[in-house]
Amino acid sequence: MDNEFILNFLVNSAWQITAIWVLAAVGTYLLKNCSAHYRHAVWITALFLCLSAPVITATQVVPALTLNPGFYSASQPPNTTTNDEPLVDHTKRRSSRVVINTKPQNMQLVAAAYFIFLGLCTLRFVRLWRTKENLRRSVTFTGLTAPIEIALKRCKTAFGIERVRLGRSATARVPCTVGIRRPLIVLPDSFCGDVDQETLISVIGHEMAHVRRKDFLTKLVCELVSQPISFHPLTFLIKRQIERERELACDELVTQQVLRPETYARSLLRAADLSILPARRTMMLSVFDGRMLEERIRLLMHKQFSANKWSGRVITAVVLIAICVSSVLGSAFGFSLRTPLELPRLAPTPAATVIPSQEPMTMSVARKQDPAPVASQRESTTAQERAQAACDAGRKRDVEAIPSLVAMLGDDRQVEPIACYTTGNWTPALDTFKHPSPGEQAALALASLGRNAFIPLMNQLSNSNAATRRNAAWAVGELTNMIPGDRAPAVPQLINLLSDSDPWVRMAAARALGEVRDRLASPTLTATLGDSDWRVRRVAAWALNEMKEARAVPALCDLLLRDARVEVRVAAAEALGEIRSVAALLSLERALDDADAGVRAKARWAIDEIN
Repeated sequence: MDNEFILNFLVNSAWQITAIWVLAAVGTYLLKNCSAHYRHAVWITALFLCLSAPVITATQVVPALTLNPGFYSASQPPNTTTNDEPLVDHTKRRSSRVVINTKPQNMQLVAAAYFIFLGLCTLRFVRLWRTKENLRRSVTFTGLTAPIEIALKRCKTAFGIERVRLGRSATARVPCTVGIRRPLIVLPDSFCGDVDQETLISVIGHEMAHVRRKDFLTKLVCELVSQPISFHPLTFLIKRQIERERELACDELVTQQVLRPETYARSLLRAADLSILPARRTMMLSVFDGRMLEERIRLLMHKQFSANKWSGRVITAVVLIAICVSSVLGSAFGFSLRTPLELPRLAPTPAATVIPSQEPMTMSVARKQDPAPVASQRESTTAQERAQAACDAGRKRDVEAIPSLVAMLGDDRQVEPIACYTTGNWTPALDTFKHPSPGEQAALALASLGRNAFIPLMNQLSNSNAATRRNAAWAVGELTNMIPGDRAPAVPQLINLLSDSDPWVRMAAARALGEVRDRLASPTLTATLGDSDWRVRRVAAWALNEMKEARAVPALCDLLLRDARVEVRVAAAEALGEIRSVAALLSLERALDDADAGVRAKARWAIDEIN
């Protein structure tokens, strides 16, 4: 487990658990005149959210909200320059998370202390479980009196449960229930003597209510969920509220199914006299859990529900939705503690002028020459170390590392592959990279940073270094948390890159245009189907496939029938099948005679799709 994750989890749980507890308390207040069953559901949900909210914040599953300090005017597109004025990055926004740098030694100490705490919690849980198992082994099923058998049969009939067993134990201090699949009700020896029928029915009925509600499973799951957050004082209060509402809910079931409230209240008092109270905390369910017998008696004698079942369900649903939505939204805020990331530094690449989408231009005019080649900017760090540093920056979602990552885009030295991202198609980065390199990892990291990296990447599309242009173009197409339309300002430059002298740059530009799906690029992509490099032609066919561009059908048909490369013909057939134009049927039927079996199979599939 990462030390940074642990520290972020602990710090954010301190305030998030408090906020969730307040929300749950307000919700239960609104449900005070409803059944305890609904309040029990609210507190269980709150306990689960107390664990999940800080985990979501620490893992940044919900991205931090960004606050834009202003708007751009219509006459001045973002991040454009006039004359030779330096570019100003307008993408810097105030994040909803407070970033705090801390020393690695502090993280290690906190993580070590937390692991020790978790170990102690685990030992406590194991001890409670062994106590429960020892009680189960001490149970005997002989010596049960006739009143006990009669009370058990009556409760089984009332609750409609037959699989419950009942036994006695000399070590049991209070009546209790254990087990999930084979529930077992355990009575102390003091209840197996001369005990009146009403007391036995009350005790057995209460434990049967636990079985009916599957409370043992709920208690076990809540105990496991609470372990990582049991350091927080409010976790104890939440678990206590769960116990309280669980016992009240069982009391309600007994009074509905078996006994009248007044009779049940008197029986609980007699049962308390026969038990050894208070019972220590165990993994069993007891009729006296919650240590609130006096309050239960008072509620049984005077409680009147003013809300019906339907209104209770509606209020509960609203409360649960409000708590869940508030917790998810709250996870976008918080503290982000981390050790300062030491990225190998490069002299920053001069930013190129971003041209408004209304003004086309040639690549030769757009690019500015770097003052020195990338090789001269490298420090003594190895390419492998730089690639790993870029990987770490992307996984940490380190927005502050964007300038260093942008400067690294041109580093095309070959390195050993790094499995930085285990999901999606980002390892390796499809087929627009020659080989694994620090520049590839920087592009992956920038793509994972989403909107914050868009303008810096767009500035590099006109860079004089081919590797920088290639990696920046690919990253623009793969930016996370951005819809295609948000990247429209980059489309004119990507179109220009389709005529780049480097075929790898042309491939990356075609790939990005396929991801952005801007119709403005359709004519140029169609013309790119005649590119001299077969890999560029294949990616261009894929991009038109993604755009479902019907105007490209004649060119794709020609590509299908005439291209010398099997890979290109397969891509053309697949694009025609996705576009589903009837005009392609004749060419696809002719492709059924292709010399390659893969082309024939893809053409047959495309015909089926069109038909």
